[in-house]
Order: sequence, then C-alpha cells, then structure tokens
Amino acid sequence: MYATNNCPNKTTMKKDLLSFLSNSFTSQINGFIVPGYWTALAAYCREKNISFEQLDISDNRKSYAVAIALEKALGQTDNYPYERKNSGANYRELVLLNSVDDTDKATSTINNCIRHLFSTIELTSFVQDLCDVVGDLHDNVWSHGKSTGFSMAQKWPDYDTKQDCFEFALADCGLGFLRELKRVGLDIQDDKSAIEWCIIKGNSSKIKKQNKNTEWSQRLPIDATGNPMPDVGQIIESENQHQGFGLAKLLNLVNTYQGQLWLASGENTLVVEPNGNKFFKTNILKWQGVALACRFNIETVKNCHKNNNDEATNAILELLNF
Repeated sequence: MYATNNCPNKTTMKKDLLSFLSNSFTSQINGFIVPGYWTALAAYCREKNISFEQLDISDNRKSYAVAIALEKALGQTDNYPYERKNSGANYRELVLLNSVDDTDKATSTINNCIRHLFSTIELTSFVQDLCDVVGDLHDNVWSHGKSTGFSMAQKWPDYDTKQDCFEFALADCGLGFLRELKRVGLDIQDDKSAIEWCIIKGNSSKIKKQNKNTEWSQRLPIDATGNPMPDVGQIIESENQHQGFGLAKLLNLVNTYQGQLWLASGENTLVVEPNGNKFFKTNILKWQGVALACRFNIETVKNCHKNNNDEATNAILELLNF
C-alpha cells in the first residue's frame, strides 16, 4: 500500500513510509493491518495532500479502508454503503481531530468501546484509567497537532491464541515532542530524550507552558481574533481539563497489564513489549509529530487484574498474620 500519481519521489516515499509503518507499529498480524498503521498513514497522506485514489491498496484491504472511513478522513466522500452499527462497541473508525467537538466525540466513542470490551465489574479501575488516558492523549493531539491528528480503535481476534485484542492508536504531523518541549523552554537536544521526558510521571509540557505565564494571565476564547491583551492574554487551546499526564499513565497500564506500546516522534520510536522489555528504534522515516499505538489482550488484562488482586490480598493477610 503506497501513494502513486503526482507524488514527488514516489518510489522513495513508498519504501520509507512502508518501512516506517511496518517497523514502528508491527503493522501486519497474519495479514491484518492494525490501527497504528492506519492512523499514521492517514496523518501522512493528509499532510502531503495525498488523496484516497492515489493510494495503491489491494482490493481486500480497500474494502476495509472504506469501512474505517479512510476516504472521509482524507476529506473525500464517504462511500461506505452500510450503517456502522458496531462503531462504539467493537471499533471506532478513523476520525480527524480538527475541532474540540470532533475530539470530544472521538474520546466518547472510543471510551464506549473500552467499556464494552472490558465490561466485567472487576476491571472498573483499568477501564477508568484507560478512558482517562484516551481523553488526555486526544486533548494533547488537538492542542499540539494543529488539526493534523487522527485516531482509531479496533478489536480483533489474535490468530494464534484466538483471544481478542484491543488497540487504540493516534497520529499527527504537528510539532512533535522535541519541538514542543523546546517551545516551552526545556533544554532537550534529541528525540529520544524528548520521548523519555514525556513518559515520566509528573512531566507535562502544559504545566511548563502555564508556569511561563504570569499569575495575571488572562485566558481568551478559542475563536478570539487577534489578541487585544498581548502582554497578559493567552488563547485557550482546549477546554479539556486533562493536564497532559496521559503517557505516564498509559505506560503504567501497559506494564501492569502486559500490554504493548509503540510511541514514535522524530527520529525514534519507543517500543514496550508484553514482557516489560523496553527499547528504542531509529526510524527509517523521520516522523514529523507524534504517532502512538497501544495494544491489550483482553483475557490477559483480566488475568493480570485477578493476580494483582490476589497478591494484594495475600500481602494484607500476611501483615495481619493470618
């Protein structure tokens, strides 16, 4: 799958883009292309003004691309002939995060998927934490992605274990971690260090930016024309109340419930495997912005939750000398 027609250096772009998507997001699982691939592809195509018709997609994958609304995501007519009845239950199609309203709708629909797929009462804390993460990450993309961000979620059966997996993904072609941290005054020199800073609990570029303003700063509405108070006025970038701690919280969920994570920005991708192994890859294609995918095996999440509860109960009993 790649872009054709009227695209400069299309051979190089095909090779570099496919290599980045495949290496960074484990793009295919027994032929199934995962959400991390689609969101990054959509963000790239929108940034480069590549239309749906310019994508060379095989027939069997083209029907799936239409079903997940790739045409609509790229600003074209949505030609899917059916009602998307399972949207908000088993998946959320691709959506462009280009307004507060669209971002809030995407958060709500994906969180409905999470509540549906992890519906047992025992998983209440996992569900709430993952829903909070989705809201925070969506808000970050809207705030910093400059209307270039896409998100998607999908459940599918693992072809080896026959167990269901859930993946949430988003990608944008905005500032990226390194430029954003430099923008708020942090002395960070490379993409790997920027990613490492952003996944530490308590670190947030939002907080750093707020601290640069004086205590007399006045917030202005998002549709303000110009700035009538240039010394004290600050345009509201988002009404979302998240503070930007989603990455640290997501990493904790991935570690606790044996999930997987791919987090790309600039020249590097952080990979976290189910066994807890973490490492960085050097991207073949330097990614302008941020691209992320997290994946959880639904049965593994349930087992980890049960084991964590058993360990906590045993520790309490031991303290009580039972």
